[in-house]
Amino acid sequence: MKHESINPKYARDEITEVFVDGLQRDLSPEEERLISGWTQSFNKDERATIINLLKELLNKHKRHD
Repeated sequence: MKHESINPKYARDEITEVFVDGLQRDLSPEEERLISGWTQSFNKDERATIINLLKELLNKHKRHD
């Protein structure tokens, strides 16, 4: 199974967007750094899985509000 790499900035930006949309606020510089460090090593499959999990969590949270 080949692991495709992805541009770390793209992964970070896409995951940051999910957090910003869900939290409905901008992230602090510390939160931005944490996400950047967390997403640096993601490959394409891992990024997709994390994004899907976050979106699922966000959708479940919105349904409960």
